[in-house]
Amino acid sequence: MRAKIKKYIKLTIWIISLILIGSFIGNSTKSSIDTWYQALNRSPLTPPNYVFGIAWSILYALIAFSGWLIWEAKNCYDLKLIKNLYISQLILNWSWPPLFFSYQLIGISLICLVMIVLLVAILVFKTYKNMTTASLLLVPYLLWLLFAGYLNFYIWQYN
Repeated sequence: MRAKIKKYIKLTIWIISLILIGSFIGNSTKSSIDTWYQALNRSPLTPPNYVFGIAWSILYALIAFSGWLIWEAKNCYDLKLIKNLYISQLILNWSWPPLFFSYQLIGISLICLVMIVLLVAILVFKTYKNMTTASLLLVPYLLWLLFAGYLNFYIWQYN
């Protein structure tokens, strides 16, 4: 019983940590969102700004849950590679907002986003057989990344 509680405490820490880091990064780009971003030509499919905060909070919870499952896995084939993929996509994920909003490097942020999509797709594929839940938890994230890629591409193309 105590071991189970300890596991759920670790999961809660994973989720809270990723949401807080994502919120911190998002808040650090707020001034550019309120000024520079508002002046851009954006896709007609661009959701209202408040949707991004809600979506990313949910996605970071799913990403954290998946990460926790990956770190809890034992004797899984390619576990070291899977962990490296997870860490790499997360670092790139945290790099995208400053690249796009703070430094306004639309093209470089698009390349970053393509790299995240590729890493997450490989991660979903690599975890599907032995860590199906971890894999499936990443699918909404992958779909959102594809949509974000479209939005980033649109801005790059029309600005």
